[in-house]
Amino acid sequence: MAGINNNKDKEPLPEIPLPVLNDPRPAPDKDQVVSAFKTLEPSRDLMTMAKSPCAKEAFIDGAALGLGAGLLKGMKSGIGRPAANWGFGVFVLGTIGTWEYCHYKLRQKRQLMATGQMPVVSTIDVDAAKRREAIAARQRDV
Repeated sequence: MAGINNNKDKEPLPEIPLPVLNDPRPAPDKDQVVSAFKTLEPSRDLMTMAKSPCAKEAFIDGAALGLGAGLLKGMKSGIGRPAANWGFGVFVLGTIGTWEYCHYKLRQKRQLMATGQMPVVSTIDVDAAKRREAIAARQRDV
């Protein structure tokens, strides 16, 4: 965006780049994919993945879906190799899909808690309340 210059005999005003306000992100690298792969450490990343809140659910659901798809394809076609390929493919897609859906639900819960529409209750409090109710019910029965 060049400046307005009504005087033809003077030199034009220089272009001034407009700053992007309130953008906390750093400037992107030229090759983001390469820089992302450089940050990977397989031993550390695989060990911490099991601690993720959705890892167990996603893996079990993906395995069940893959096994089911592989068995159905094997019973239908009677050939083992395509059935195994289908089973593995459904396992991978099912795991990724379940992982993403689980994280979607977590994001929704966090948004509701941040806006105050959902009370923040820890699972320890819920378990303690259930134990207190069970103890009170046993004492009433005695």
